[in-house]
Amino acid sequence: MSDKLWGGRFASDVTSDVLQYTETVSVDGRMLGHDLWQDVVHVMMLRESGINTCEDTCTLLSGLLTLEGKRLEGQLLLKTEDEDVHLNIEHLMTGIMGDVAGRMHTARSRNDQVQTDARMVSREWILDAVHELSLFAKDLATSPLAELTTVIPGYTHSQAAQPMSVAFWKAAHANALLRDASRLANAWERVNVSPLGACALAGTSFAIDRVGTASLLGFIAPIDNALDATSTRDWTVEVAAAAASGATNISRMQEEIVVWSSNEFRLVEVHDSFATGSSIMPQKKNPVVAELARGKTGRVVGTLVQLLIMEKSVALGYSCDLQEDKPLYWMALDTYLETIRLCRQQNQGLTFNATRGLDLCWRNLSTATELANLLVSTHGIPFRTAHRIIGDLVSGLVAADKTLKDSLLVTQRLTEHGISTSPAEVRQTCDPEQALRRYRSTGSTAPNQVTLQRDEIVRTADRNLAWCEKNQQMLSTTRDAAFTKARTQLQEASA
Repeated sequence: MSDKLWGGRFASDVTSDVLQYTETVSVDGRMLGHDLWQDVVHVMMLRESGINTCEDTCTLLSGLLTLEGKRLEGQLLLKTEDEDVHLNIEHLMTGIMGDVAGRMHTARSRNDQVQTDARMVSREWILDAVHELSLFAKDLATSPLAELTTVIPGYTHSQAAQPMSVAFWKAAHANALLRDASRLANAWERVNVSPLGACALAGTSFAIDRVGTASLLGFIAPIDNALDATSTRDWTVEVAAAAASGATNISRMQEEIVVWSSNEFRLVEVHDSFATGSSIMPQKKNPVVAELARGKTGRVVGTLVQLLIMEKSVALGYSCDLQEDKPLYWMALDTYLETIRLCRQQNQGLTFNATRGLDLCWRNLSTATELANLLVSTHGIPFRTAHRIIGDLVSGLVAADKTLKDSLLVTQRLTEHGISTSPAEVRQTCDPEQALRRYRSTGSTAPNQVTLQRDEIVRTADRNLAWCEKNQQMLSTTRDAAFTKARTQLQEASA
């Protein structure tokens, strides 16, 4: 007969190769503390439901608290031969108290256990990610006030388009980060529900208290349907999708930093501590954090695809296909969170070249639209006609290797179109720094509009941070309460 805890049906054990192929211990380590918390709560519920005796409950709780103490000291190690975190704990408990340890698994399956643990880990990760995203957004929105009027070119089609401020650019990325945080916070509601007590797939004939265990584990409520509770992995897809979208947003920001830090642009410089040099070219300064943030996005996006493929052919009811979620899922979450943190730190040391930004705006004729607007507002010309006139003017300037800074030449060319203006008016209209101040539309790059955007970003970030703190405190308090209740039961039983 097999020596495994589930081995009564089997005449022999799996081979070492099969064990190595099927084990999950290598990725279960982060669930150890959560599994012990779950065990403590489940054992107390079995006693309160009249399923286990007080004596057996005290024996089980004493063993679990001993293991928790060892875990906190870093002395609780998982063994591959015990397959997963759940059987590792049961084996350790058996070593402490013998067959009584087997009573811990009454009215429970590894199917609902692993779902419960994974949700507990994921909800903590969501709080960490929302916290970091909100701090990053807040950093972007509280950059120096001088950046409200620091001009750089905006781009469409990778071609210089209209002037914008550095603060406006940062506010745009901050808004994207807050949407990423919002998606994760919304996912929290669907992640933070309890599968515990669903057992293998159909529930149990024991009169267990799923509402009570959900409460002691910090969940909002138990999942209504036991089959759904043990089968679903759509919540991991939802979290992975939010992470993939978020990593992509950060990658876009890092793409701009990589390109703009090149010698051809010279718009921004990353701090030396976020760059490396070349092994052969002494002059090189490579923005490696920004580059790797782009590259590591592939891991996160790839995980989303992997999870979808893993799920698509698995019928309801647990199949081992589903254990393939965690290796890539944990890796993706770790990668994304690390990327948020490092890119946030890199942002704090970014230096924008205001002189270069202004020069590029002039060189790339980025205020041509402003000149067309002048013809509309001052000379009563239809915009489409004005567009054609300024397009012809720009074509001539490019051919002559001139820019809108050459206000006398621009004035002369406009005169050829029957438009009378002055070099001073042209210079005022085409000056990129002045152009920023003329914008009036809500959400524009005008300093007063960006100030409003920054204020709203800070308010939203602060609400997010308060939400994270509230829920982190709730989880901490709930966990402490569960272990305190267990210790109290032991003390009362021994009194």
